[in-house]
Amino acid sequence: MSTTVKINPQLLRNSFLFKDAADDVLEEIVKHCHFMELNAGEQLFEQGSPADALYFLESGQVHVVREYSDDYEVIIATEVPYYVIGELSLLANQPRTGKVVAVGDCDLVMLSRKAILDVFEHMPQIAVRALSHLGNRLYRLNLRVRENAIGNIAARVASVMLLLVENENQDITLSITRLARATALDADMVERLLSNWVQDGILQRDGSHIKILDFASLRNMAG
Repeated sequence: MSTTVKINPQLLRNSFLFKDAADDVLEEIVKHCHFMELNAGEQLFEQGSPADALYFLESGQVHVVREYSDDYEVIIATEVPYYVIGELSLLANQPRTGKVVAVGDCDLVMLSRKAILDVFEHMPQIAVRALSHLGNRLYRLNLRVRENAIGNIAARVASVMLLLVENENQDITLSITRLARATALDADMVERLLSNWVQDGILQRDGSHIKILDFASLRNMAG
């Protein structure tokens, strides 16, 4: 719930966007902000919803949750005070990639998309800091992708699948989401890998039903 509570401009200094901003800049920015209260269990926004605002978490904790098509959910992060919520989707002008739910009662400061774009236009130093933050996030993501490749994704998935069968006549019934969780991988990555294996004749798939056709190839990948 958004209210008209007066916001201390110095509160914004706790966020990465405004930590070096001058006092007069903070005074101007706070005019665009709105105070929000979120009760325990209440949802801040839904996955796939428009990125129409960003939020500063003043107090409390929130879960960032990724939802999948089979009604399965994964908590991908738990954030604490002064975390900036929803800035990547807002800056990229893309739908929310997950939902955010309050763990306990939370206080937040909301800045609408229109307001933050106005701030960027009149205070380009803030826009530069936001772009730098976005670049750093993407750089760290790229490093994680490389680390996953080095760790041999195929070996991890092959090993789990071999552990699930007691003999070569047994099939596997397992959703992509659960297989991804078991291997600590992204579900889309596992989906692409299994599709490649189907094309290579290593296995057959019918939904969550998997039949291994080439155990030797899987064992070689598992190492």
